[in-house]
Amino acid sequence: MPYTAIVMYPNESDIQFDESYYMKTHMPLVEATWKKYGLNSWQVTKFPTALDGSRSEYLIMATLQWESEEALQAALKDSGSAQVFGDIPNFTNKKPITLAGSNL
Repeated sequence: MPYTAIVMYPNESDIQFDESYYMKTHMPLVEATWKKYGLNSWQVTKFPTALDGSRSEYLIMATLQWESEEALQAALKDSGSAQVFGDIPNFTNKKPITLAGSNL
């Protein structure tokens, strides 16, 4: 069953986020490391504002589509995952919030 993982970066007033590095270096690293485990696709969305025009709670959200929950779990056990997570300080000063689940 398809499985979705979400990674969101808080849009706090002191956030530093290098979008160019994220898109050109980090996300290709994610794909190269995890595609062999069943990462089908990924998409990045930027939320500078909420629907009412106020500052959004999260600035960036990455949506990763997986073949299954088991595929995601296998990918997280790969030794390359340490490099993926270790790369986060290279583009932001915020710890991401993560969610995972399947479609209803």
